Amino acid sequence: MANEVPPDEVLTPFEHLPITFFDSPVLAARRDDGRIYLNIRDLCGAAMIDASSQMRRIKNHPKLQAGLVKFRVPTAGGPQAQDFLALERVATWLLTVNTAKVSDEVQSRLSFLQDYLVTEVHAAFMRLAGLPRDPRGIEDLADLQRLDSALTALAERQETLESSQEKARHAWRDISDQLKAIAARVDALDDRGSTAISRTQRGYLYQLVQAWAEAKQRHDPLLSPKAAHATCWGVLKTQFRVARYEDLPASQYPAAVVFIRSAYRQLTGEPLDLPEQGSLDLDGG
Repeated sequence: MANEVPPDEVLTPFEHLPITFFDSPVLAARRDDGRIYLNIRDLCGAAMIDASSQMRRIKNHPKLQAGLVKFRVPTAGGPQAQDFLALERVATWLLTVNTAKVSDEVQSRLSFLQDYLVTEVHAAFMRLAGLPRDPRGIEDLADLQRLDSALTALAERQETLESSQEKARHAWRDISDQLKAIAARVDALDDRGSTAISRTQRGYLYQLVQAWAEAKQRHDPLLSPKAAHATCWGVLKTQFRVARYEDLPASQYPAAVVFIRSAYRQLTGEPLDLPEQGSLDLDGG
């Protein structure tokens, strides 16, 4: 699937929402055709690796570069254009990350995930030709010829599949208004009865912590941006005893907002001027 968006074009997401990845919030965004993307800066922050070097790697990798887009999303400093990677390309990116350069907390899980991806790709490759997953089960090496036949058939099916995907994207555009309405109703239900914070509240906390972390990094230039973000998220989760910030009970949401604002004021001596209304449009409308 090629990237149909010019590299300098900035899109407005249909919706966006922070999700948890490697125990850290990562902003997810959806295009108006239904495709989903993850924020590259957040992904690198979750893995504790340098985002600028990863961006160079992604841009130099044709398959990964094809999944790059820019979305204009709310940040602590106002709406900004940020780089996102298509969800279906994230596994490929993870497979190419040097595990020696990630944090100790992430290294074991990333190494396991890479082994799993390699195993699953091999299994799919063998399944394509109707061969056993374990090569020791192939009795006649001549059976390997079936791989070439299967790959030829796969290429022929790809054209049909791409046509079907384009039809699906058109269908997604046709029902986007209905999906927005459904999402709004779900948010309303969350606000009234959910034990966990709502999508809107998750988005606001995400922006507050981003502002706090940026201030922390400015206050201590020796602290890397990714370390500042990891520290602030860790303090928040420890303070409220949750493994993922989206598990924060709705009843504790006001306290969490006050806690972050207080930490920001204590650090900078200034109030955290980030209005809750207007910057929280998680549906991209």
